[in-house]
Amino acid sequence: MNVKSPTTKPGNRKYVESYDFRHPKLFSKEIMRTLRTIHDALARKLTRIFSSALRQKVEIYLHQIDQISSTEFIQSIDSPGVIYLLTMEGGSGEVIVVMPTPFSLYLIERQSGGKGDPFAEKRTLTTIEEKIVNRVMNNVIRELLTAWDPYKEFKIQKKLFESKSDNIHHISLDPTIVVRMKVETSDWSVEFYFSYPYGLLKEVMNDAALSRGAHLKDEQLSGPELEAYERTLMDANVTVQPLLGKSKLTIKELVDLKEGDALTLGQKTDKPLEVHINGVKKMTAFPGVIQGRRAVKIYELVEAINEQELL
Repeated sequence: MNVKSPTTKPGNRKYVESYDFRHPKLFSKEIMRTLRTIHDALARKLTRIFSSALRQKVEIYLHQIDQISSTEFIQSIDSPGVIYLLTMEGGSGEVIVVMPTPFSLYLIERQSGGKGDPFAEKRTLTTIEEKIVNRVMNNVIRELLTAWDPYKEFKIQKKLFESKSDNIHHISLDPTIVVRMKVETSDWSVEFYFSYPYGLLKEVMNDAALSRGAHLKDEQLSGPELEAYERTLMDANVTVQPLLGKSKLTIKELVDLKEGDALTLGQKTDKPLEVHINGVKKMTAFPGVIQGRRAVKIYELVEAINEQELL
């Protein structure tokens, strides 16, 4: 259902703006920004989990956050599927985690020592296959709770596996926040989902945790504790990677490379290089030499979130 409301533009000119009640915008930009921060951090953790589980290099990143009705989300889930319903202690509604069945079967094959035939079939998991996926999913859920911990301490009261979306009974007409994560390798790409009911996030918003960014800790560290904390941070190892550029090659082009060949990196010489910290772009810099050693001079720090993406 759409309604149109008059809005005044500069110069007292009025126009009509459509509003879709099926896709209400219930959360502020600050809330959406915090949700992005939470799931960007989660994506980095899941990259490690799935790279280990699949025994190959995997990239996982936050693709999109949508606000849709619960009914529309459940109807969009393919059956048979790999669906986990997480009931939180004292929370309203269930958090839903969905993985496509073909991807789950590929994961099972790789976990069992096989090469894996990507997305060859789509069927209900057997009891043994369900246990294999459940082992990986336990790690995913643990990282999900850890990502939320600075903002809200969630505890799972019940975890239920379901293969058919028709068996998910949702009486609530409230909308849901659907977080889409993309899993990519050099050969394929697939999405899986996290769904949060509006009632659950509304409780978090009432604590003002999402809108202010994170829980402010009341307890202050003592002098020795603070000193030890700072010393630990100062000794922490981080990987700093200035990127001279990027280039894509097919396997054939890579095999055919020989001494003297040149690669186009797509990096202009008058533009700063990207500098990644632990695999995440954090700054830009210009290359140079100091005392005969290669170095980079920091040009600009990069914001963690692109504000334009949130508009």
